[in-house]
Amino acid sequence: MIKISNRLKSLCKYVFNDDKIIDVGCDHALLDIYLVQSGIINKIYVCDVNPNALQNGIENIEKYELTGNIIPVLGYGIEKINQFDVNTLIISGMGSKNIIDILSSPNLDRIYKLILQSNNNHYELRKFLTSKGLNIFTEEVVEDGKKTYINIVAGRDYHIKTYTEKEYLFGPILIKDDKNLDYFKSLKESYEDIYYKSHNDSLKEKIAYLDEIIEELSKD
Repeated sequence: MIKISNRLKSLCKYVFNDDKIIDVGCDHALLDIYLVQSGIINKIYVCDVNPNALQNGIENIEKYELTGNIIPVLGYGIEKINQFDVNTLIISGMGSKNIIDILSSPNLDRIYKLILQSNNNHYELRKFLTSKGLNIFTEEVVEDGKKTYINIVAGRDYHIKTYTEKEYLFGPILIKDDKNLDYFKSLKESYEDIYYKSHNDSLKEKIAYLDEIIEELSKD
């Protein structure tokens, strides 16, 4: 059984047996191998724009004898998904700008479920998703060394949700879960440190929002 990081393993709970998945930016295809070995799925497409990175994935796929289960695709983002039977997209370990660039394709209309993992600019990512008629169903804070990632699962629904500025900034799901209390306390401290050094007034509103979130999550 292949070993993967907790960051990658955190994504597995969002994958279901009947999902038809393409993993974009698959790198070494570690997550995809784990998903197949675990019996979570039987088939998955893996895509990377970098031929060397994709070759690394192919070598691992062959090493674990999964060439019939994991299909490599050389290409950028979701430009080739119309050639395959897919409805679910995984993009992990990238910044939100790169994720948004990948999703800024007409082919996004073919995707019904997105499993995304970013370590920055989550406000912009949430804004982009809702601008494309996608609702946010699940969010999760994932610590990986010195980096903090946010898992966002989004998809299509009959009713388009609207979010407040506070929800766009800090997550409509995250701000309602008290297990994220320490995360928001740490985030507030970092914003305060930056504010005291720079006196950036745009941070005052964020700090005020965080005070509200922390107070609400601290209630019994």
